[in-house]
Amino acid sequence: METPIVEILKKYWHHQSFRSLQEDIIQSVISGRDTIALLPTGGGKSICFQVPGMYLDGVCLVISPLIALMRDQVDNLKKRGIKAVAVNSSLNHREIDTALDNAVYGSTKFLYVSPERLKTDMFLARLPKMKVALLAIDEAHCISQWGHDFRPAYREIAAIRELIPKVPVIALTATATPKVVHDIAEQLALRDPAIYQKSFTRSNLIYVVQKETHKLARTINVVKRVGGTGIVYCSSRLETVRQANLLRANGISALPYHAGMDSKARRETQEMWIGNKAQIVVATNAFGMGIDKPDVRFVIHLDLPQSVEAYFQEAGRAGRDEKTAYATMFITDEDTERLKERVRSQVPERETLLQVYKALSNYYQLALGSLKLDSVAFDLADFCKKFSFKQSLTLQALKMLEQAGYITLSEAVFTPSYITFLIQNKDLYSFEVGHPKFEALIHLLLRGFEGVFDQPTRINEEKIARMLRVKPEDVRDQLRYLRELRVLHYQEQTDLPFITFPSHRVRAEELIIDKNMLRDYQERMLGKMQSVVNYVQNGLVCRSRQLVAYFGESSSDDCGRCDTCLNKKKRIPQAEFDQIRKALEEELTAEARPLNNLLTAKAFPEESVLIVLRWLIDGDLARVGDENMVQMGKL
Repeated sequence: METPIVEILKKYWHHQSFRSLQEDIIQSVISGRDTIALLPTGGGKSICFQVPGMYLDGVCLVISPLIALMRDQVDNLKKRGIKAVAVNSSLNHREIDTALDNAVYGSTKFLYVSPERLKTDMFLARLPKMKVALLAIDEAHCISQWGHDFRPAYREIAAIRELIPKVPVIALTATATPKVVHDIAEQLALRDPAIYQKSFTRSNLIYVVQKETHKLARTINVVKRVGGTGIVYCSSRLETVRQANLLRANGISALPYHAGMDSKARRETQEMWIGNKAQIVVATNAFGMGIDKPDVRFVIHLDLPQSVEAYFQEAGRAGRDEKTAYATMFITDEDTERLKERVRSQVPERETLLQVYKALSNYYQLALGSLKLDSVAFDLADFCKKFSFKQSLTLQALKMLEQAGYITLSEAVFTPSYITFLIQNKDLYSFEVGHPKFEALIHLLLRGFEGVFDQPTRINEEKIARMLRVKPEDVRDQLRYLRELRVLHYQEQTDLPFITFPSHRVRAEELIIDKNMLRDYQERMLGKMQSVVNYVQNGLVCRSRQLVAYFGESSSDDCGRCDTCLNKKKRIPQAEFDQIRKALEEELTAEARPLNNLLTAKAFPEESVLIVLRWLIDGDLARVGDENMVQMGKL
């Protein structure tokens, strides 16, 4: 006889059985125990809270950091006939109010909220009235300063738990080191949590790191040899466009994708790729989160990522259908130095934080002591151009100011236009008498939109223009002018991120910046960067073993298919082997040596030295320690 959770799985998801660990995790959740689930990208994390959310009586409150991820999951639930809604900064006051009311009084089963939403008065007033059955924290590594995408607002979750103390919690992530897992449990105040960790090993994914100066030619070779759809990652927006153009010039359908494109262009690119109308997306790390395309056959990195976590997530977007796929990284000798320079250039000093904060105050004309709680669109490119700031460094400075509590910065997301009249009917009539050219527009707004005097109301300039038989830009110009005259508040549609100032403006010199926090942040960024360098330079140990070891998982088995495993099978003449072995034993017995220096200092071919080193390591005659230091003897 089938269990209720299997029946739910079949009815709504049309799967006949659970994947590895999913059923154990779900049973832990529905028994009321706090649970941490570590499942790699594509491992089916959402099922682990959505199935118990359907089983339990009440609302499943899901905290998620990305609006795109929320929208994707809400859309998927709705397609399955499940009532779900997301509350985030892309909604206006009335839409949020309605969504929260439905969670209290309606039949909503899943309420998705951004972490920043947790401390708003509107949410806090509704939460005690909700029948919350389960609290799910997606991308839970964001709560840890040791994680790769720390979000200060995630620290509010522990306070929320005090309002719903008996509700079980499930925290889910695809990328967490043991240190981060411990921090998740501590920061969420989990009670004796059950921890389930699926192996990070992706047996169908072949990892390859190759030195290659002609990256375009090798990319084309991989695309034609492997076939199917894929992703090519670059570190800059300009490079995504350049590489996409080069691939198209070589007969490969490729489209660029980066955060500088407008939302329509990004959406069209994504839809063409998912629909197999484009073979490749050439993207920055802005692409991938929340996109579920199981048949990606290859992911290629033309530049080094800034952390192992980021690389593991990006590479893990290949082969979600569990068929063979490739995660290939092409590198040159200069790439590691470029990465180090890139990361160091993004590590802000205290003086940088002061300059950025002062510039923000001037940019939004914030007087000393003023408070601006309303979210306003933030154009990073325009801001940096106006104050001659470097974008990458400025973005990191904004993240530090957010951690210190002086601002909050949302992700970039399409937000439609809104208006609210600032003067009442009587005064509005007087205004029309003196400004007759606005009469048609004002009458249309009053007739066509409810609540324009009470709260922000969504409008569509194109639709209004058609009704008035004018150009959309004419409508926008009139609305801007009415805004300047303080007749109405007009927020134009945008796909920019939003910034909020939750604290009163102080003098830049009075900012309280924790020196330890700043130092720790700098050390974390540099440490994560060094882990990537260690990974690409270590051609001795199986790539898969290196990656899973980073996340605290030990594996004694080589994958047998990565570049290091394949190179182990190569042979060299015995005499040369003996010479190299003797030289290495003499050099490494006295002290540990850096792998990179060891290879370049030998009077033998690098590939031959690697073959002998692998033989020594496999036989426990030598070891590779921290920072790729090689020494004779066992660990």
